[in-house]
Amino acid sequence: MAPTRWGGIVPSSKVARERRTDGACIACLHCSNNSRHMPSFSSSSRVEAQPKPRLASFTVAIGILRAGIMTTLLKDLTIDTVAVVLRGTILNPGLTAPMAAAITWIWEPDTFGSRGLHVNLPQLRLAAWVLTAAGLALRLHEQLNRWTANNWTRDSTWDWDKEIVLITGGSSGIGATMAQELIARNPRTKIVVVDYVPLTWQPAPRSDVRYFQCDLSDKTAIRALCDRVRREAGNPTVLVNNAGLSRGFTVMDGTYTDVELTINTNLIAPFLLVKEFLPHMVKSNHGHIIHVGSMSSMMPPARIADYAATKAGLTALHEALQLELKYIHQAPKVRLTLGIFGFIRTPLFKGQTGQPAFLFPLLESGTVARRFVDTLYSGFGNTIYLPGIMRYVAMLRGGPEWLSRMSREQTQKIKVDYVGYQKVNSKTGRLETPGAGNTA
Repeated sequence: MAPTRWGGIVPSSKVARERRTDGACIACLHCSNNSRHMPSFSSSSRVEAQPKPRLASFTVAIGILRAGIMTTLLKDLTIDTVAVVLRGTILNPGLTAPMAAAITWIWEPDTFGSRGLHVNLPQLRLAAWVLTAAGLALRLHEQLNRWTANNWTRDSTWDWDKEIVLITGGSSGIGATMAQELIARNPRTKIVVVDYVPLTWQPAPRSDVRYFQCDLSDKTAIRALCDRVRREAGNPTVLVNNAGLSRGFTVMDGTYTDVELTINTNLIAPFLLVKEFLPHMVKSNHGHIIHVGSMSSMMPPARIADYAATKAGLTALHEALQLELKYIHQAPKVRLTLGIFGFIRTPLFKGQTGQPAFLFPLLESGTVARRFVDTLYSGFGNTIYLPGIMRYVAMLRGGPEWLSRMSREQTQKIKVDYVGYQKVNSKTGRLETPGAGNTA
């Protein structure tokens, strides 16, 4: 018996020969003319299998489809998405703790699970316990944030059949999307929209939406508005200070009117609305006030100093109110929420951020609105950072001054037009012709 070139066995007395169509021998080692009959693998004699046209087309189509799917996934992938996945997997103590316990049990030399297992487990066990500890620390951090911000009290009296939600700047943008989201969850919730322009959206059938026109830069108009709202709709249990405008001028180039309009609308109006509607919330120890802030309060770019100052003022208003409600007014169940956001696709936004979408994605008004509504329905107030990395950008304020300055100088690369769309009457100094919406 003799082994063949291809690993088979042939009788030594009878050599089996297998010939290809070109006459070359492919299975003989005992041929008298071995060199002549050895298989030829030259390009001229090799016969290659050609893919079928249909199969080739199908392969190309699959490749294009896979490339399209990956492009879409990568385009929509953000650091917040990654954070959600990590917190649901390797930073989830409900998953990592059992895994760490199982690895610890297997690692014991006398356990049944370790028998026949030739794996070095100490490092894997250490990693599992470290991830468990990190996950538990993260959960503890979140719970401390929640309960501290809400005075360690729970309010179970929320009834969305009876709540009255007042949203400024609700004609478009975040305010409009938030109103629609509230209606979608419960059409019996009474929605009060205050804006300088009419609604740009159609309320759902059987919903209870009241619209009140008001120039929020006019304090006299605000007083009259509040009296009318209480008379026709009732005392709001939720106040959303969302309306805002931007003029987009430098401190030197902006007029008195530009500064007054911005500060009156973005900061004075929220103060006055809180003064008007907070007493009823305090009396019933029930309510929720939302302020729509901005990352510009922490990292103000050039040309919107007045806008950034108003957003910083909202942050101060939010934080001072927290202490006043707890220690002075004895209303610990009145909730407060502050949103610190990057760029949002609203009527205020025009241009390109020029920022990496993975770290600083352009937010949609629906994303912001849903976070606010989720917060309302949770019964707890909090501080919302979107995208999530904004929380760590805000920490730069307490870091080295040179690092904070370098970060702020990066805002000069942002190609955004901050000039407002509102038209101002040069004689009265008031808003003239309504634009797309007086909405932040």
